[in-house]
Amino acid sequence: MDPVIEYFFGPGDGSTTRWSSPADAVLGDSGPDAVSLDFDGDGRRDDAMWDTDADGIADVAALDTDDDGEPDAFYRDSGAGLWDRAADPAATGGEPGARSPAPGDGSGERALNLDLDADGATDIELVGAEKGGRLTAERLYVDADGDGVADTVLVDLNGDGVADAAYEKRDPRFMRRGR
Repeated sequence: MDPVIEYFFGPGDGSTTRWSSPADAVLGDSGPDAVSLDFDGDGRRDDAMWDTDADGIADVAALDTDDDGEPDAFYRDSGAGLWDRAADPAATGGEPGARSPAPGDGSGERALNLDLDADGATDIELVGAEKGGRLTAERLYVDADGDGVADTVLVDLNGDGVADAAYEKRDPRFMRRGR
């Protein structure tokens, strides 16, 4: 059975809709890692949502803009479900921009700050526990309006890697330790 890949689309206002589909295309180095779609309405499923890091969640929209059957334009989601951040076509994993682990706060939690657009400012912050040498996010703080300040938190309540709830900054459940 092929892996299932989740992907999100939205109108740009921060709300998104989650989709899940079996991987049916190979864009990376090993096995099915993408979901074929028809973004341009030409009747051909020659575009794809690509899971470059094998975590079950698409992180690149791969588009065939010249209709030769091969993706030639790559985009990452800006956080609003729009897939409007151009990505390096040679990149097969990881986010563009700087990654820097943030120190823990003594609670046993770790954080990872990500600069998705390489402007020097943190765009999202993953907070969670390290499991098997990898940070497993329990809370994802997002700057949804692009003003440089996290204003939304996505929370994985059951540890399955899928956000179960989202809270805005004014909600008491937004909670940020040490802030």
